[in-house]
Parts: sequence; structure tokens; C-alpha cells
Amino acid sequence: MIEHITREKAVCGWRKLDYWRRSIKNLYNRVNRIAFGGGKNKSERLLNITIDYISKAIEISKKIKESKPELKIVSSGSLLGMLSYNSLEYYEEMLDKHIDLVYRRIIQGEQIPHSEKIFSIFETYTEWINKGKAGNKIELGLKVSICTDQYGFIVHHRIMENEHDVEAAVPLAEALLSKWSVLSISFDKGYWNKDNYTIISSKVKNVTMPKKGKLNKEEYAREHDKDFIKKRRKHSAIESDINGLEHHGLDRCPDKGKINFRRYAALGVLSLNLHRLGNALIAEEKKSKRFNKAA
Repeated sequence: MIEHITREKAVCGWRKLDYWRRSIKNLYNRVNRIAFGGGKNKSERLLNITIDYISKAIEISKKIKESKPELKIVSSGSLLGMLSYNSLEYYEEMLDKHIDLVYRRIIQGEQIPHSEKIFSIFETYTEWINKGKAGNKIELGLKVSICTDQYGFIVHHRIMENEHDVEAAVPLAEALLSKWSVLSISFDKGYWNKDNYTIISSKVKNVTMPKKGKLNKEEYAREHDKDFIKKRRKHSAIESDINGLEHHGLDRCPDKGKINFRRYAALGVLSLNLHRLGNALIAEEKKSKRFNKAA
């Protein structure tokens, strides 16, 4: 950002801009190599290089603060300059925040609370998603819950911000009931808790919600009922819906900003539904042609 601002007019103290960039990047790379590598005295070497890294970052932070009055004057001459200055203020804030996080984590050995972590400085709403499946696959983004009908069309979706599956069960059910007459509903095991099951059962006749943990006699009988088993097996079709969404753009969102993320997710759902509607119409047309030919 400073480079963008100083293209029009030089600012005192930033003649060696490339030197500052190379210095901090080299230290960053050295920290990474030691942190993810091995060797003797790893902890001591990591501590020493991290101190150097943080010290250089603090130097840059101080230098930015000293230059901000002049940078603001230089950038005020154009719209692009003003936008660059606003971005500079944001990245300065991120710099100071991560100096604090790295210092507390590496130097002081503190466990950083999950709520304080930032997984993307560009899309700050990004969350660390661990589904607990084989391979311990980690994803970055936001979770999306989807609800499909008996024909395979997605009738509702929910963007889950700082929300676990168990917290979304009742809102999902209420959203469906506000639009549709629901006779049967099924959930993954992750949506289970006793309150969820009780609330949803009072509103929907047939609820398929496997319990997490040990079953008592009543729960064992319920989950080994033929109808429950049949509906639970049907629920596995949701995996193909999730896979279908990934093939319709929702494996990665190229848009910027939370609003655009929500719009992109909705368009992905619409795309899959249109695709399935098209397949159904094509199948119906083929069936009609076969019937006419046979007649």
C-alpha cells in the first residue's frame, strides 16, 4: 500500500522500501522453515528467530505510524491514493494484531483463544472448519447447511457464522415449516441434542435424528425401528447433494466480501436445482418418446 501511495511522490523514510520488504519476508521464511522442520534445539532456534521477526515487524509498525501524517497528505490528491491509504490503515491494524498474536503464542507460550484467531486478513469472516472425518481434513470458509425435498431439490440453505450444527437444527426446521407442510424430517448426528429433538418432534410428526453417544432402551428401540433405519439410509443422499454443490461452484468462492459470499452460495444452490430440473425434463421427454414409439 505504501508503494502505491509513494509512486506519485516520494515520502521521507521509504526510499529503501524493497529492503524492508525483503528483510521481513526473509525472516518470515526462516521462521516457517524452523517451525515446520526438525533438527536440534528446535525450540530455542524458533524462539530466537521469532524474536528477530517480531522486532523487525515492530520497526515497520513504528515507521508506518511516524510516516502516516505525510502519507495521508500525499494520498489525498487522488481517489486511488485515498483508497490505498484506507487499506494501509487496515493492514497496519492487522500487522499490530499479529505481532501481538505471534508474541503471545511463540514467546510466551500462550494458547490463543479460537475467537481471537484470524484465518484470512482479506476475508476476516473466514472460519477454521474441522469436520472430524478421516484424514483430519481442514477447510477454510463458512459452513452451509442445506435441506432437500424427496425429489432431490434444495429447498432451503443456511450460512452458518460462528454456529455449530447443533445450534442450527431448530432454526432450519422452523424455516422449512414456515414455507412447507413437512411430514417427515431427518438430520445428521451432529445436529442432535435432547432439546432439539423434543422441540422439532413437537412440530413434525416423523423426526429422524440419530443420537450422539450411548443409547438408552427407548432410544435404542426408536433408532432400530424399520422406518427409522429406512429414513436414515435415505438421508445419506445428502452427500451427493453436497458433492453436486461443489461441482456447481461451491468448492471455492472467488467473490470478495461476506455479502458476495452469501450471494455466491445462493447462486450455487440455484444452479444445482436448475441442473436437476433440466435432467428431470430431459428424462420425461425421453420417456414420452419411448411411449409414443411403443404405441
